[in-house]
Amino acid sequence: MLRAPSRNRFAALTVKLLGLGVGVVSVSLALAYLFDDATFLVGTGRTQLGDVIAVLASASLAFTGAALIAQLPESFRVRFRRIPTAIQRKPVYGLGTMLAVGIGATLGSPLFILIPENIVQYTIVSLGSLVLAAILSVGMAKVYSDMYVESKALGLGSVGGPSFTKLAAGTKSARYFISRLSMWVANTALAAYTKIVFLVFDFVFMPQILQGYGFSPVLSQLTIYLIAAAFIAWTLLNIAFEQRFLRVIGAAQILLTALLLVILLYHSLLLGNKGSWNLAGLFSLPPGLGWVPALIINTGYLYLLFFGFQEIQSLERDAVERSSVPIVSWIRKGYQLERTTYFGIAMVASVVVASAVNIFYALAVFSVHPSSSALLSSQIPALYLAQNLLGPGQELLIGVAFLIATITTFVPAFLAAARHLAALGEDGYMPHSLAKLSWVFTLVAVFLLAVGNQDFLVNITDFMVLISLGIITFSAIWLKRRASIRASYGTALPVVIGISCFAFGGAVYFLSPSVVVFGSIAVVFAYLIFDILELGSLGVQLFLPVFNLSCLTALEFFQHTTPPAGVLDPVTRLLGVDLGTLLVYAIIVASALLVANLMVDIIVLERTALVRRGHTRSATKGL
Repeated sequence: MLRAPSRNRFAALTVKLLGLGVGVVSVSLALAYLFDDATFLVGTGRTQLGDVIAVLASASLAFTGAALIAQLPESFRVRFRRIPTAIQRKPVYGLGTMLAVGIGATLGSPLFILIPENIVQYTIVSLGSLVLAAILSVGMAKVYSDMYVESKALGLGSVGGPSFTKLAAGTKSARYFISRLSMWVANTALAAYTKIVFLVFDFVFMPQILQGYGFSPVLSQLTIYLIAAAFIAWTLLNIAFEQRFLRVIGAAQILLTALLLVILLYHSLLLGNKGSWNLAGLFSLPPGLGWVPALIINTGYLYLLFFGFQEIQSLERDAVERSSVPIVSWIRKGYQLERTTYFGIAMVASVVVASAVNIFYALAVFSVHPSSSALLSSQIPALYLAQNLLGPGQELLIGVAFLIATITTFVPAFLAAARHLAALGEDGYMPHSLAKLSWVFTLVAVFLLAVGNQDFLVNITDFMVLISLGIITFSAIWLKRRASIRASYGTALPVVIGISCFAFGGAVYFLSPSVVVFGSIAVVFAYLIFDILELGSLGVQLFLPVFNLSCLTALEFFQHTTPPAGVLDPVTRLLGVDLGTLLVYAIIVASALLVANLMVDIIVLERTALVRRGHTRSATKGL
């Protein structure tokens, strides 16, 4: 057997280790540049071609860095065991827990901000948007249920909605990859938004509430940090020990969701009684667009309040095959439902219950006729209404409800995002060693997004989730067309729901053009990543340097704006260069190292071929 000289092996290992270090720096720099650039462009509303190319170049640097990081475990892949494509779980969740998960994930902290502002500004259009979004979600839950029945008939599991696209179009499908990655972006943005509003509540509003109850400054600060620590501890418990404490977490979800429902219904009733349920002016149309365009645009904006039902599908591996039905199974002993049945019931029921609560609360808010300007100037309008109209007791109660809603939104959104990213690893789109750390990458993304603009996060969540849900819904049609599947459902509902998703997602453009531009770029990036991954290890190393060179050339020909350094300000000051120059230098260094890594791999392949030829000749002589 031929062996490379030790100095050659040392040189190859040096290139790999250097590539790992440069890759980590490149990814970090690229993500920071994307954040600074996106913050600048969203704030200024710039969408010219040169700026888009700069975003593409920074994304290309991130791809190059990721490729460099992946080369080290790829080179030593024979020394590591592959992680299993499906983690064995002991299912414990039934209908009651799934219903609590769906309702809790839908009745999230955004409700305390979006509904009061929206119902006062858009009156009957807002109410129509809530009803239309509820109908859309119920129809989508029905499509999910139908596809899940077919997947179980084939003996396949379905972790999250994108799994239906994988079943219909195949694992190595751009449609599946885009739907999964878009859902990851949407859940990550939702988790970041929830984190922002939690910090605002805990460190801005909570001291005021506690001082109103006579808390000393020291005790008030201690309580604030205890709340923050409890939030972090609950999140870490779900991340690190989810499987060990699955039953406890499920019971806590049921208890928290039930408490949240009681508080919201009680508070809405008091608020409505305060305003004597005076709905005068509700049917007046807001100025500006006609009611049909306004209804479509506003529905796209409010859909953030309704897509939590699909968190049920992401827990498919944790659900029991047969579940008792609360109350019904107490009357009829032994009565149980199959998983394919109670999943559909849980998804539809969670949408119906959450929609009823949203609409009831919206009507209660409108009945007191609050000042629109006052609501817009308050960071959490629900707390403003409780304090000024119902007193400190209701303010504290809404504060408790807000904390519960934050927990029941952030944790499911974060875990769902991590599962979507891990699923891409299970399907071979990233090294398994990196797939195990999906929660780390998701957590980093949450922290990067959490220092951004709140409205941007709301809109990008709406846009990305509607694009993903549109693809998933159309999967019902693609699934039915497969010759080996005799699907019993019709195609009319998936067509209507799928078209509606794309229409409402596109309507976000009229609220924030930059969000749709960046969202569309994200979809294009997803397709680009898919094509790059299809090239294989050597293909990726050959393509990315050429692509980086093309981006740098395009930057020379098209005018673009270099954003002011934000996250990277210390680095630019230390090196004495602006952000654009730093990006160019990083792309050149990363590309050169990727070319060097390619040469190392080619040499290794050549030596492997020589070894195989030597073995073949030895075997031939032996014969």
